[in-house]
Amino acid sequence: MFTGIIRYTGEIALVKSISRGKRFTITADGGFLAGLEKGISSVAIDGACHTIEQSDSNSFTVFSSFETLGKTTLGSARPGTRVNLENSLTIQGILDGHIIQGHIDGTGRLLSREKKGEAYLFTFSAENPLIRFLVEKDSIAVDGISLTMFNVNETSFQVSIIPETVNRTALSGKKPGEKVNIEINIFAKYAKRFLNIY
Repeated sequence: MFTGIIRYTGEIALVKSISRGKRFTITADGGFLAGLEKGISSVAIDGACHTIEQSDSNSFTVFSSFETLGKTTLGSARPGTRVNLENSLTIQGILDGHIIQGHIDGTGRLLSREKKGEAYLFTFSAENPLIRFLVEKDSIAVDGISLTMFNVNETSFQVSIIPETVNRTALSGKKPGEKVNIEINIFAKYAKRFLNIY
């Protein structure tokens, strides 16, 4: 489980294609790497949950299966790509953002970004199956970042982002047209499931 509060970013250093998957080695800050355990620790990479295979003082390695690669932007990620990183939430942790599973539902695209005073207005599209889950003023995870939506319509939604968040995350280098990972609110999925049954 994650919160969507991004404290670290990393850079993809190596991508190794293997049968039905890819192995990523990502460089990261020592603060993020501290305490990672092989086969135990979970981390979110641009919002997608992965299990640590190896780590040292400079980097860590994870395996992405065909399902993850097909659902996320990691399928086309290359060395040099900057990614958002989050350690999993501990029982002692504080839920600053919202409940995020690290299970990406699909992708969208950054349509535009505009400076509004000190803040930024980002407009994103979402794949058609996802857009029906989006609700005005609800939480959404975009590349693992917990954000609040508004101006939700049939094809897009907007978020207002403070400078600190833009500067701390890979959003700072994101350009219009680029794809992003989207995880919708888990409670929206439960609500739809309930309505479909009853």
